[in-house]
Amino acid sequence: MRSVITRTALGCLALGVALTLTSCDFPGSKSSDKKPAAAASPSDDNWDQAVDAEINMLSGLKDLDPDLIKDQQTAIDAAGEVCKEIKKSKGNDAGLGQVAATKFAEAKSGLTAAEGDKIVTVLKDTTCK
Repeated sequence: MRSVITRTALGCLALGVALTLTSCDFPGSKSSDKKPAAAASPSDDNWDQAVDAEINMLSGLKDLDPDLIKDQQTAIDAAGEVCKEIKKSKGNDAGLGQVAATKFAEAKSGLTAAEGDKIVTVLKDTTCK
């Protein structure tokens, strides 16, 4: 008799918990708050293109001077900063070589504006399109 009461009580408890949880309004559970899966993460093609561009950028910088990519994260960060400046310039490349030389100074000190111009060319051809 005791086991029948225990099973019945546990069944009622489980049913009550299930009904309670299905009626709860959890934060972010509204349909208007949900993003479609495609918008939440990049597609494989976009991801592959971004990775390829970064690899090509690092390869191009290495061809210019291997010291530029000794610390790859520093090079990637500097490239990102230079890309921002390239986009701001809207085709007016005057002074971008010096900007690139300054941004890449942590990767390699003593860069000239002419070397910076070569860096800008590599970035325009790879990641700053």
